[in-house]
Amino acid sequence: MKTSVITLSALLFAGAANAATAEDFGVTQDLLINEDVKTLHIVDINADNRKDLVWVTSTGAVKYKLKNNDALASLESLPGTRWRLEYNGRNEVKFLNFTGQGGVLETHDDKFYRILDVTMSNTGTLDFCTPLNYGLDKTGCQWQYSVTEILPNVMKGVDKRLNATWVAYKLVN
Repeated sequence: MKTSVITLSALLFAGAANAATAEDFGVTQDLLINEDVKTLHIVDINADNRKDLVWVTSTGAVKYKLKNNDALASLESLPGTRWRLEYNGRNEVKFLNFTGQGGVLETHDDKFYRILDVTMSNTGTLDFCTPLNYGLDKTGCQWQYSVTEILPNVMKGVDKRLNATWVAYKLVN
């Protein structure tokens, strides 16, 4: 009798733990429908700084799916926002303040650059640039930035002048 009570208690506890875990996650979905996946890799195969899916089937065929840039933010939603830009692998921080006319980029050492030519390309990347020299009266696009992924609170991209990737986090004004 004592063993049955312990076994029943253990089963009830395990069921409660599974129910709690199930509440933490959404519904199970198929990632690759009707695919016989032997191995799966998440890598950037086309150098757009977005992680793509690459898999090998049990027959040895290599297949892939490129990640879409389904932007949740847009050119229209950028003005009036402020972002903290952090370079990957570098100890450098910049702040982006977007306005209707472009905006202002502020460096960690309090230098200000005008943000110019904020555009969305045909491939869905957001591009903007700044002059090479600091000062809000400067013009010209010598420092190029491409945003490869833009979400409501996070942007990822490439500083084309430094050939460095970065992540920017939206700040509350």
